[in-house]
Amino acid sequence: MIRVVFDTNVLVGYLLTHRPPIATLIDVYLAREKIAPVTAPGLLEELDRVLQYPKLQRYYTEEERTRFVAPLMALSEMVELPEVLPHICRDPDADRVIACAVAGDAAVIVSGDDDLLVLKQVGEIPILSPANLLAGIEKRKSE
Repeated sequence: MIRVVFDTNVLVGYLLTHRPPIATLIDVYLAREKIAPVTAPGLLEELDRVLQYPKLQRYYTEEERTRFVAPLMALSEMVELPEVLPHICRDPDADRVIACAVAGDAAVIVSGDDDLLVLKQVGEIPILSPANLLAGIEKRKSE
């Protein structure tokens, strides 16, 4: 099982478009318990806040938003973030994603955010786009 921290932008993309590669990662690999999501209360609060932006709410109902966030909370391992986050990324908000991955002993961070992707990895934790993670999983599956 791969321990994964999903950045908020990836989860929002899943809810808005429900297309591969993120849909495959969540609908297939998470459902088959090949992926174990790791998150923190602050990241879930950010997701909930972003999903309430008026410009996004036209794409889903309140019920759809709740049906998405609630199972994500239930399926994810929750970790606590340190009170003081080290400044690693050029976007300070992304430092919470990194801290979550470190605190949760994640194998990978999945993001579509260039501020994170440009780092390529933090310590031993790679930072991959959904497409790159999916390609890696499918490559290992075929070997």
